[in-house]
Amino acid sequence: MIITGLFDKDTAIGFHLAGVKDLYITNGDVLKKWNKITNRDDVGLIFITEKNADEIRNQLNEFRLRNTIPIVVEIPDKNGRIIAHIDYISSLIKKAVGVEIIKDK
Repeated sequence: MIITGLFDKDTAIGFHLAGVKDLYITNGDVLKKWNKITNRDDVGLIFITEKNADEIRNQLNEFRLRNTIPIVVEIPDKNGRIIAHIDYISSLIKKAVGVEIIKDK
């Protein structure tokens, strides 16, 4: 299983430097590249920027309901976290373990 991502150019550079080789850079074609990634059977983990995820929110939610692998992780881009964003990883942990992760404010 490989790690891949759907990024803007700057985020892709950071992931490339971290060793992720299978990168998709979006230019208004998020859904097309999302479909290309999700039709592959060798992907175990997909990183996607929150901005890209918001553009394909319906397809992303549908994918998560129907598939457990690959795991999709939404990450902030260079501009930071989107305030109204739902932390999907915390909800996965709560679902799997039954414990809610509490963040200190």
